[in-house]
Amino acid sequence: MLLIARASQREIVAAFASLPTPDDPARMWSVGPTAPSGWTAAWVEEEVALPGHWDRVLLGEVGDPRVVRVRAGGSERRFAWSAHDGSIPEDAPVAIAATLGMPGAAASFRLALAEHLLRETTAEEEDLVLYQVAEALCAVQGGLPELENGTSRELLLDRGDASRRHELAEQFACGEEGWMLTEIGGDWFTVHSPGTPEIGPGPFDLDSASGEDHPVLVLWRGSGSGAVLEDREDLMEVIQWNTGWVEQIDDSAERAPTAAALGEAFGAGTGAPHLHDLCAARTVDGDPLAQLLDLLGIPRTALMVLDGDPSAPEPMSAVAPSGFLSGVKRLVGGRG
Repeated sequence: MLLIARASQREIVAAFASLPTPDDPARMWSVGPTAPSGWTAAWVEEEVALPGHWDRVLLGEVGDPRVVRVRAGGSERRFAWSAHDGSIPEDAPVAIAATLGMPGAAASFRLALAEHLLRETTAEEEDLVLYQVAEALCAVQGGLPELENGTSRELLLDRGDASRRHELAEQFACGEEGWMLTEIGGDWFTVHSPGTPEIGPGPFDLDSASGEDHPVLVLWRGSGSGAVLEDREDLMEVIQWNTGWVEQIDDSAERAPTAAALGEAFGAGTGAPHLHDLCAARTVDGDPLAQLLDLLGIPRTALMVLDGDPSAPEPMSAVAPSGFLSGVKRLVGGRG
């Protein structure tokens, strides 16, 4: 369920404090930062008693995403529909917009709800549909509090010799995903999609190139910044910093072992204690990704690519004279 309430992050965290810890980590509550407007968004999977004086919008009920409840001035209204209905209840988007003090946004709310909640969904899709609604709202309507702890830019970091890099560049040129490979120094390279920078590749996107059976590092920025260490088997270490979100469980103790996995994958040398401290922290002064790359000996040029810096190196692209891929070259100003 997605809650948007006129209350501070601290107040909502206090209201959620009595909820039991679920067995599934994906069902733990999380509370975002409070916007200057005084509204805060939160995700919660259990019904919880909230103060009656809070104006709020609640999308979804336990087991049913096709419900909207709005409360303003102490009065609550509930709207429900099914996937087979032809439209969203007429008054629901208007009530949401009025409650949030955004009367001109009713059309945006109607569009977001109708796009994702007027169709049949599988059990797996049911768990994700409200996140899709949140993404749609963020895309079309400004002035809302931060609705997701999401990413806005993402890339994959890997290393390989010139042959591997060229092979990957040719592979990406033949694909439809839009991945681009950029050399950043030494044997290091990044892979990202300029067209959809918020969606980065994973190790399985490197399948057809040799040497893919080692860990890769995914970096992202969004609500904060983070890194994912993963391979094609069962390795998955996730860490994030400075997101502004409060999670139900403080996993700082569980985060520290991530340093050992990173050190094993890339080496940390004498910086191992600092890497341990960085991984254990939730908030970091400065840029945690820059600190991480320095400790792992990875060129900071990767961040220029991640951040879309105009001075970042140009990506590689395959050359296909006579219709056949025969090599690679670095594009400079679009010239051959």
